[in-house]
Amino acid sequence: MCAGAIVHVRFARVVFGASDAKAGAAGSAMNLLQFPTLNHRCEITSGVREEECRQLLLTFFAEQRAKNEKLKRGFESN
Repeated sequence: MCAGAIVHVRFARVVFGASDAKAGAAGSAMNLLQFPTLNHRCEITSGVREEECRQLLLTFFAEQRAKNEKLKRGFESN
């Protein structure tokens, strides 16, 4: 999610499922969408279908890591 772009286009509301404790900018690690010195703030609704979203993300990134590891092993064997 690009919080800077969301603020610039002045979205009224952002809805998402799974937060990112390490890098989330919509209330997780920081909150740029409601930062007091910016000229626009938007409403945040988080946790929508949270467990389903979290599982989708975990599965997706596990598959990406597996593909990358397989490619890496293929290059090392050549």
